[in-house]
Order: sequence, then structure tokens, then C-alpha cells
Amino acid sequence: MSKLHLVFGGRVKDPRGLDFDMGSVDVVGIYPDYASALDAWRGAAQRTVDDAEMKYVVVHLHRLLEPGLGADKG
Repeated sequence: MSKLHLVFGGRVKDPRGLDFDMGSVDVVGIYPDYASALDAWRGAAQRTVDDAEMKYVVVHLHRLLEPGLGADKG
């Protein structure tokens, strides 16, 4: 199974948290591996670096799809 990763972001109410304003969510894409997702995250985060209320994250979809696999890296 591919180790799918989702990259998305948007405006957050508190830069230290993950409470996204659902009207501003930007789905960057789904990637087959962590390295590709990290590159996409970096690009999106760089574009909004001057806006403290914008945050992008990488979600390990493969961990959600098969939670029994545990805490494998990547």
C-alpha cells in the first residue's frame, strides 16, 4: 500500500493550534510518499510565510487508513 500523505492549510484562529477557518482551507494535494508531501508543504508554507495566521500541515493518511501499523516513520 502507498503511504499516502495529504497536504493542506488555511487560516487558523491561533497560530499555535490547528483550529482552521473552514472557509479558507487550501488543499494542496495528496502525495504517495512523505518526501513529496514535505516538498509540497514547504512550497505552500513559503508562499504564506509573512502571514502568521496561515498554516500548512502534512497528514499521514496511511496511518488513518491502517491504524494498526503503529508509529512507523514517514
